[in-house]
Amino acid sequence: MYKFNSLISLHSFLIVSLILTIAGCSKDSPTEPVDGPDPVIASVEPSFGTVGTEVRITGSYFREGAQVQFNDLNTTEVDVENGSIIFTFVPAGVDSGVTYDITVKNMDGTQIKFNEAFTVVGPDLMYVNSATRPSGNNGSTVIIEGKSFGDKQGEGEVLFSDGSGGTISATIASPDDWTDEFIITTVPNDAETGDIRVKTATGLSETLPFTVTETAAFSPSVINWTETTNLPVALSGHSAQFVPVAVDDNTINRFVYVLGGGDNSHDPQKEGYVAEIQQDGHIGSWNATTDLPVPRAFHASTAATPFNSRVSGDGYVYVIGGTNEDNEQPTTTVYKAPINQDGSLGNWSTTTPLPTATHSLGAVVFRGYVYIAGGATNDNTPVTSVHRAFIDSLGNLSEWESMPSLPGSQSYHSFSVFGGFLYAVAGESAAVSPNDGNYTNNDTKLRTVVYGRINLRNGLLSDTGWVINSEELSKRTSKHTALVAGGNIFVTAGLYSGAHTGSSENSYASIRSDGSVGQFNGATGSNTINSQGGGNLFNHAGLSYVDADGIARVMILGGDNVNNPGQKSTAVWFY
Repeated sequence: MYKFNSLISLHSFLIVSLILTIAGCSKDSPTEPVDGPDPVIASVEPSFGTVGTEVRITGSYFREGAQVQFNDLNTTEVDVENGSIIFTFVPAGVDSGVTYDITVKNMDGTQIKFNEAFTVVGPDLMYVNSATRPSGNNGSTVIIEGKSFGDKQGEGEVLFSDGSGGTISATIASPDDWTDEFIITTVPNDAETGDIRVKTATGLSETLPFTVTETAAFSPSVINWTETTNLPVALSGHSAQFVPVAVDDNTINRFVYVLGGGDNSHDPQKEGYVAEIQQDGHIGSWNATTDLPVPRAFHASTAATPFNSRVSGDGYVYVIGGTNEDNEQPTTTVYKAPINQDGSLGNWSTTTPLPTATHSLGAVVFRGYVYIAGGATNDNTPVTSVHRAFIDSLGNLSEWESMPSLPGSQSYHSFSVFGGFLYAVAGESAAVSPNDGNYTNNDTKLRTVVYGRINLRNGLLSDTGWVINSEELSKRTSKHTALVAGGNIFVTAGLYSGAHTGSSENSYASIRSDGSVGQFNGATGSNTINSQGGGNLFNHAGLSYVDADGIARVMILGGDNVNNPGQKSTAVWFY
């Protein structure tokens, strides 16, 4: 009897199972909750944020259709991936300063609570354009960096000063421009110099001072050079840096540093000098500052300050690569020195060396990174390599990261940054000795301008890489300076064939909004450094700056003389 009843039961079970299987195969059958083990939460990231912050919950046994709660507040847009990851957003209604439990509920009724998983906080504004004392023109693009901004456009605002105690909300162009850790926006047209801050549903950030700048006046069509305080010694192959130092919120001192270089015997020097720029653009007396540990010439230099980086204090000056005392051999060494409030430099120390020993390279700082390009290696062979390194708060450099190479080998060029674009202008395409003043052999010299757009989100070059500009310099040129001022690239002196007159000695081209450069025009008039008795310069140093009155200026310091190579100059000229 037991066996028979067992057979009937087995038969009935198979029939019912078959019916359920067929029903389960029907396209129109509803989805039923799947019973299973209770879910498990292993981690919640991040553990703090605001309304709209995307939260990643990891664990196991998460099932499709699960719900997530912050205490008793349901979230929206729950995305279950592979049963082990859930993405969701912090819901509206949470309160700042409160720590919430997170509960995951499957449709089958199983659930798990993760106690004290998430703390709601206000936004933390840390940097603007990777700086703590940022600036920009009305309409210019800025990147806000920090934490707990939320990941949803429309849940918060970036507020600029209106100049009268109120604020102006900046426009956020697209959803991708607002994330939990950075926001891309533009300076409102009516914004004035003042505080900038971020507002979210759970509070206001601390402020950062933001200076609204105007495009500084600069007309290179007619040049009028003015001589100012001479260098203490005659130099070429040296470097010069302009560095602003904030004394307080209302006072900025402006300094010029001259570092290393070669004297009339071509021997590299280790001395450093500093002078302060006066109200009218002239410079005051030169003072000796901390010597480099060893002599250097044909190096690159740059500066990281709170105006362009995340560094603490007043910033750091860098001397990168260059030649040493051993038969003009290049080096990989990178030195840094802290900037003091009075403009003097502290002790030099080494930071991450270059990937390859290089001299006559270009270097700039942009939004917290040092970018280097080109230069020459052993036997003065020019290279195409481009690298970048991140600058930490103590001025140390990360490992150098390779970036897309220049279109061709390039040394003794000029390298600059403007509006999110890097520019490499002219230079040498073949091996040339650093102190060689030959300008008649013109075949190896370049007249090209190449530029690359920087991805503002990550600091990398965009997918297009380097672009060869359609307009070229009027002459093949090297060992020159090409300075950016007032939205123009201004080329001065160097080695080229032809007369050193206004149209050859000084030329300029405007930078277009897409990063390309317009036609180069020769500066009119005959006021050149040569005509003023300053000589036909090459291997000089140059810098651009904005003075206290908001006027864009360029400055040329020292240099060798084409007419009498080896006779270096002490003269300093500005316009």
